[in-house]
Amino acid sequence: MQDRNKILLVAAENLLKKDEIEKVIALLDKLHPADAADIVSALPEDYQKRIFESWDIPHAADAFQEMDEREQVDIVDLLSTPLISDILEEMAADDVADLLGELDKRDAERILASMNREDAKEVLSLMQHKEDTAGGIMTPEFVALRKDMTAQESIELLREKAPSAETIYYVFIVNRENQLVGVISLRDLIIAKPDQRIEEIMNPDVIYVDVDTDQEEVARIMSRYDLLALPVVDHEHHLLGIVTIDDVVDVIEEEASEDIYRLGGVTREERLDSPAIESIRNRLPWMAFNLATAFLASSVVYLFQGSIAKLAILAVFMPIVAGMGGNMGTQTLTVTTRGIALGQLEFKEGIRVIARQVGIGIAIGAFTGLLASLVAYFTGVNPYLGLVLFLAMTINMGVAGLAGAGIPIALRLLNQDPALGSGVIVTTFTDVFGFLTFLGLATLMIRLLI
Repeated sequence: MQDRNKILLVAAENLLKKDEIEKVIALLDKLHPADAADIVSALPEDYQKRIFESWDIPHAADAFQEMDEREQVDIVDLLSTPLISDILEEMAADDVADLLGELDKRDAERILASMNREDAKEVLSLMQHKEDTAGGIMTPEFVALRKDMTAQESIELLREKAPSAETIYYVFIVNRENQLVGVISLRDLIIAKPDQRIEEIMNPDVIYVDVDTDQEEVARIMSRYDLLALPVVDHEHHLLGIVTIDDVVDVIEEEASEDIYRLGGVTREERLDSPAIESIRNRLPWMAFNLATAFLASSVVYLFQGSIAKLAILAVFMPIVAGMGGNMGTQTLTVTTRGIALGQLEFKEGIRVIARQVGIGIAIGAFTGLLASLVAYFTGVNPYLGLVLFLAMTINMGVAGLAGAGIPIALRLLNQDPALGSGVIVTTFTDVFGFLTFLGLATLMIRLLI
């Protein structure tokens, strides 16, 4: 929270303690809805309830829409169904659909039943689509023009419909069957002759997505072509809605957060203030899996306990080999996963990408292995142990490149999220092969090391 908002939060709390709710409302009305939402979200629940019950519906809806879904769900639990319905009717249908999707089915049905019939119908139609698809994030609040209209007729229609539309910077064109046939910018429409037909000035080469397109692909397309809005069509090319840039920003943030969580082995979004039991349930499965992989790595060490007993200094250098390999694997995994997310990787090039990352790993492993062996030599360690350290780090860094690039590519080919637990799996590879190569080479050369 910004410093200014922290000061305003304290001011709001002091006013609420004095029961001066009108002054609090006046204070919030002067702020941007996002700032007002931050302040209200930070207040105790009884104060939140009082504010929303005293606030005029448009301002309440503006602030409510700026809250994240978890905060919205908490507010829904505080307020009466009629009040929540009034607030949701002021919001964009796609945002309402997202919120209701987070609620218990009975609560969602109760709220929908209390809403205006037309608004509820719009929301229900959006809820039929999967949440993470173009249909799940699109808005039905747009203006479409027919190709047989004149420029003057189109401008008059826009004057009438624009206040309820999400965006009109450019307008999509349909035929009589509501099939998408083109697009026109507001600038081209304004400078056109009044009696000129839309089909004469529209651009028929319109970029669009199918209703079932994954939201990550939608975001990639909008970013690639610098679009402010992207039309969504069904399988018969009927125009169903548009995805706007604000929706895509949310998608990018959501997908980036999801990748970060999954790389760390956290399968659901977790916040610092999440209930402890929820955090435990969230993390425990992957930690249990990690424990199993740790036993796998330790079993490799167990195989060479005789060599470690003869030369205890091996235990000093084992963590270096495994740790450096783990870091290399994480770097490669991050680059590869991000490349897949941005559509930079064609899977026919997968082998070439993996080979390149293996080469990079070997090169970095050779350089860092040489440094490590020199440090070991100047501290009085047997020179052959420095050679073992050099070879082990070179090999393990190559394995790190193989695992860091190969695992997310393999997961993607299996239609799984490439970030799903990849960090845990890559670390297992580098630990196992790090111990195996270092202790294996040391065992082969044990007579030279003692």
